[in-house]
Amino acid sequence: MLHEGPPSISQTVSSVTDLPIPSQKTARDSQQKTSAKTPPLLRRPSRIKHRPQDDIEVQSLLQGDDTLRQDIEDANVAYLEKLALLTQPHSVRLTELPVEVQEGVIDHLAGHMIGITTFSAVAPNGSRNWSTAMRHPRRKQLSDLALVSKTWRGLIQERLYRHIKVKGTHAGFAECRAWFTHHKHLRPHVRHFEVWMPVWEVKACRRKTDIPPIPSAFTTRPDMRNRAHGRAAVVIQEITDMTQAFQQASHNVTLDDIFRHTQDLFPEAYALTIEGGHGKRTPLIKAYPPKADDSATQYPVALGNTSNDILAVNPNIGSLVLKGAWNIVREPYDFYNLKTALPNLREYHCTYAKPKIQAYAAMCCIMKCFPSTINHLNICLEGLTSKPSSTPEKWRKLYADYHICDDAGRLLPKLETLSYTGRICSSLFRTALDVAEKCRDTSQLKSVDLIVRNCCRPSGCGYNDATGIYQIDFINAFKNLVLEAVRSLSVFSSLHYLRIRFLDLDSPNPLLNPYFHLQGNKVTGIWNDEILTLLRAARPDAEYEGLDFADCGSKRGDRFAEHILGGLPPLPRGGRPKSMNVDAYAALAEARI
Repeated sequence: MLHEGPPSISQTVSSVTDLPIPSQKTARDSQQKTSAKTPPLLRRPSRIKHRPQDDIEVQSLLQGDDTLRQDIEDANVAYLEKLALLTQPHSVRLTELPVEVQEGVIDHLAGHMIGITTFSAVAPNGSRNWSTAMRHPRRKQLSDLALVSKTWRGLIQERLYRHIKVKGTHAGFAECRAWFTHHKHLRPHVRHFEVWMPVWEVKACRRKTDIPPIPSAFTTRPDMRNRAHGRAAVVIQEITDMTQAFQQASHNVTLDDIFRHTQDLFPEAYALTIEGGHGKRTPLIKAYPPKADDSATQYPVALGNTSNDILAVNPNIGSLVLKGAWNIVREPYDFYNLKTALPNLREYHCTYAKPKIQAYAAMCCIMKCFPSTINHLNICLEGLTSKPSSTPEKWRKLYADYHICDDAGRLLPKLETLSYTGRICSSLFRTALDVAEKCRDTSQLKSVDLIVRNCCRPSGCGYNDATGIYQIDFINAFKNLVLEAVRSLSVFSSLHYLRIRFLDLDSPNPLLNPYFHLQGNKVTGIWNDEILTLLRAARPDAEYEGLDFADCGSKRGDRFAEHILGGLPPLPRGGRPKSMNVDAYAALAEARI
């Protein structure tokens, strides 16, 4: 059947209207009227075999009950009207669509919402950029979409207030508290709370009466008088700008204010970012407000503090991001304050803008008492600057008591992802292998991303602390780091992303900086016979891109070095070489000498 009719009685009538009734004139007339009113869709042949006795019974039924016939006709008319509404094209309002469809439209306009604890949608190395992970466009055109309907208002507000950034001053916090006090329905939308602490503030400039008068040379000639007024205003503005001086910020909030503010206003927040800033001789952010009767620095009781001050506990915070960490964490007890207030911390991101020996020493102590709840660690102890770091003698004195490679290696089997920028050496994976074999626990390590600024090297025996593609000591230390990393693949079976790279902003050829990259079963970067042997044993399915395993002897490395030294382009257009024999760097170093 093409269309389904009303009740079964209408089907009976449609069958009846197709049957001839020769004996009764009235029935015949009513039959013709019914046939005229019935559209072609209802006058379809019956599937029931025609029998004469059925004609007599139905004929008597129609003759005896005119009311029933009228009801049947009305049912037919109603059915046709309903069928016409269903078949004719008609428009649907946007607000009448399902909520899932409306949310998809908003995702297309304002960006998709990434899950708070979902790590499948982040970068391949497993790290999450919290600066942009929950930030959505705040253009006026998009914010106006909240006026479309109540459903859209909730969806737009959820994106606008998902990540908020507040200035870390008393005035900024007072304004934030006043806003969310009057708009309490917006508090659950805040999932990432970011505070940036100003390092400097503008000092009040001198009075304009102190500005020296405009020299009379501008007004000695009559033709210069008109220009003098405009130029005088420019000179006054320049002098006013020069008289403005800066001083250290004096109205910043403390860490206790930040944690209490988060606890009171944003109980659903998952990520907390504190940007401490950086500069020369910047002060440490205070943990607690100063007290008149206690001039000593306030520290927890477990570390020798005589007071009972602790930071407000935020159990829902799972990610802590510290930018400009030198102004926040300089000693182990600074981190102890934060760890006590965040019992369910899963991610820890810490970034130091400049290399400092004290930061390395503090991080070594912190890693020894790291919370067991942390699974994702992102540490940057040296920013990507071209300024040379401290002298080698200071770093070698540090290695005697603090070696961050060993401390990070003991922590590595307990993590899922590790991103590290700074000084590192092969002791990282060597120590991690020893810990993993002793514990014999299944490691969940999935990603390791290392940015090598320098490699730890022993003192004496002609070793130097220089870096670069022409420093053979550094290349050998980098090769040993890659060897130990490849050897660890046999133990860390779930490790499917491994990237080790050296970044040098002053390199004469940055595309030749050594690197090693394993993602899945694809490998690129430096190689030699020893690396290939360990890789076949640990990951038999892994293959180098652009490298034929049948031709992996020293001749290939010699040809690569000759290709570089001959002045020819050593790499394909648009990128660095997919595979580089590490022995070729020795030829580069000899050629430079």
